[in-house]
Amino acid sequence: MTDVRTKRFGLALVITLIVTLIGALLPGPAIAGPAQSLPAQYALGYDPSAPPGRGFTAPTFTFDDPSGILDLPEPPDPRTSPEQYQIYEDYLDELGPPANYTSGSPTHFYARWKLQLASGKKTTFRAYRAQYVNMTKNRIRGKQGFEPFVRGQEKTLFDGGGWRFDRTVPGTGTDVRPDAFSDADPYFFEFKSSEDLRNDNGKQLSGLVKIAVAKNKTGVVLFQKPPSAGALREIDEANRALPENKGIAAGQPLKRVAIVARYYPATAVAVPIPDDKTDKAGKAVPTRPNWNPPAGGGTAAPPGGSPITGGPSGGALAAPGQHSADGGLSDAVAASPDSADDAAQRADATQDIATQDAKELGPDYDPGDATANPLGGVDFSTLQLRYVSDSYQGHAAQFAFKADATPDDQPSYGGQQAAKLASDSFFVWLELPVDAFTVNLNPDEPERIIDSQFGRTDAGRVLLQADLQMKKTTAQLIDPDTPLGRQFWDSLHGGENKCLSSRSWIVPGTATVHDDGNELYILDAPLTVKTESDYLSSTGAGDTSCARNADSEYNQEIYRSTILPLIQQKVNEAPEYADLRRVYFSRVAAQWYRDRARTKHTAYSDLVDKGNISRWVTREKWTPKDTYDLYVKSYKEGEFHRTYTTTQGDTVLTETYIFGGVDFSTINENHLGGGAFDGQQPGLPQAVTNAQIGAVSGDGGKNVWLGGLTADRQITELAFSPPTAAPSTTIFYVLAGAPVLAWLLAGAWILVRRRRSAALGGAS
Repeated sequence: MTDVRTKRFGLALVITLIVTLIGALLPGPAIAGPAQSLPAQYALGYDPSAPPGRGFTAPTFTFDDPSGILDLPEPPDPRTSPEQYQIYEDYLDELGPPANYTSGSPTHFYARWKLQLASGKKTTFRAYRAQYVNMTKNRIRGKQGFEPFVRGQEKTLFDGGGWRFDRTVPGTGTDVRPDAFSDADPYFFEFKSSEDLRNDNGKQLSGLVKIAVAKNKTGVVLFQKPPSAGALREIDEANRALPENKGIAAGQPLKRVAIVARYYPATAVAVPIPDDKTDKAGKAVPTRPNWNPPAGGGTAAPPGGSPITGGPSGGALAAPGQHSADGGLSDAVAASPDSADDAAQRADATQDIATQDAKELGPDYDPGDATANPLGGVDFSTLQLRYVSDSYQGHAAQFAFKADATPDDQPSYGGQQAAKLASDSFFVWLELPVDAFTVNLNPDEPERIIDSQFGRTDAGRVLLQADLQMKKTTAQLIDPDTPLGRQFWDSLHGGENKCLSSRSWIVPGTATVHDDGNELYILDAPLTVKTESDYLSSTGAGDTSCARNADSEYNQEIYRSTILPLIQQKVNEAPEYADLRRVYFSRVAAQWYRDRARTKHTAYSDLVDKGNISRWVTREKWTPKDTYDLYVKSYKEGEFHRTYTTTQGDTVLTETYIFGGVDFSTINENHLGGGAFDGQQPGLPQAVTNAQIGAVSGDGGKNVWLGGLTADRQITELAFSPPTAAPSTTIFYVLAGAPVLAWLLAGAWILVRRRRSAALGGAS
């Protein structure tokens, strides 16, 4: 009996030790957050306050995408291209009613545009096209994508009898149609494939509340993307307006909750809508001619592009042939007007398209399916690439951009231009050799201001224009007609022959990054402005335009201590240098991939140092000579040449030589370790994870994260896990704990043997 008890004790001890060790080492389950008092079967997805964290893999669903329409040619100008315009008009005349064609196809779009022209409205083609794509995409992605996807994922719930889908609920006093309602269930559902409620002045939300009250149920608004602060605020205000909740202070639990929000993260994968070959009656559709052929000949790009790249290669950071997911960045950019005038045009187009939708779709039309609140809360002028990953064993890349947040009611302009600049420059930094990334405006060397290939890109344009802007900034700061300039010149030595050689270079400062092997977080990437002597000493060269003597050395030090810090502050903070900062963050991200490509395959390995920039040539009407001519004009007209009168009344001629440049050929980094990163940025991994799906607020609402995913194959074919830090993977903990586990097992075995021996000795 003693031997049996000893064996049982030893076995129990071993099992306890193993379970304890494994339980302590393995990471806990994904945090689903509080269920807001919902029973488990109705608590779909996550509480918005506790979204999934690092390592989460969102399921995918597909939807038919009309975004290829963004690549369609614009109408020709009848004044400059009358023959091309006639071709365009003849094509429109051949088209039948829009209802004859597939919604979201190019033929359907042009049939709708024909109606718009016939109405006499002055809507621009670009504004109408943008809103047609946005509204059609929203309707299809919701009704034909996200909603059936959720119902398929949650068959246990929705396959039960009694559920009615997209139907009015009698006896509620509202014609709002919830997406899923059952008399037998205490909860009903509204599915949202965006982060916002519909843009209808609260009509739908008010109707959902009426249904909840009349039927004594609770409505669940299920968001595919992280619900916006505005949407959560509207739901909270609707609940607090209930009679039962009157007088309850903010932050206190409510007595009655009519509507709750849940987050059901899923990655939307767009499938381009092809053009119709026949109409719905089987009749061949008119052939669409190419009325705007490229200037160099050939044919126009085929449909299937994106609002970011403008071409068939996909969205941001999508290399040629890659496929993109419909993530937070792509949606934000698509909803961002170029200007206030464009926003007004889009608003008019929205009303017109809604009217056309209602007429064409009839009883199936629901205005909320196509419209969401206008995008606000993002300052796209501050958009920067801050996170990249080497995902799915080198077959994909995840990324996230960061931008400053603005009030929700403040329109967000310029998203497309900012994202395109950041994305295009990223590829330029990969394709061209690093020694090409230097520009230098010098009036005596027009042929050496920029590398010939680099000068064809927007990245090159931005660096050269920043060089000119730095020279202008310097001239403004040392202008003797300003208090600062007067103080500066009065402090210089040299009598009546004062000479200042202001030769400054914008170069990378030390970027602070966290690199865990598969992911790069760019936490900060400041730029530094160096004097000529500081810069040249690091490059092994040397030159000066003022005679070297004690006075010139003294003057240089005065410039370095008083003017240079102000120039550097401008470069890192002023809006006129925003594009320079944007392309530099992309430079840091590209360097990470360049370094990885030396030892392993990545999503961009085939691009490094290949020198092919054809897809990323600037679309601006600009050449390097344009910037050089502006510099020479300023130089010759004396913008950098000053005279001033001293306090004694003497006129002193000052010779100023404002040269220098921008040099991004090398990157300096400070790597933040895992412990410091976790302590300083505890919520960042969670933010970038969810930014792949939709916009995520960060840093207490001060910024917004917008992400995405691109891959060398269809997104639905990715079969590997996304990037996770080593300490969060199960295998890491198993391997790390193996020695300890072996020691415990050996100790337990020895203990059992000793107890058994002792028991046998006692028996004898």
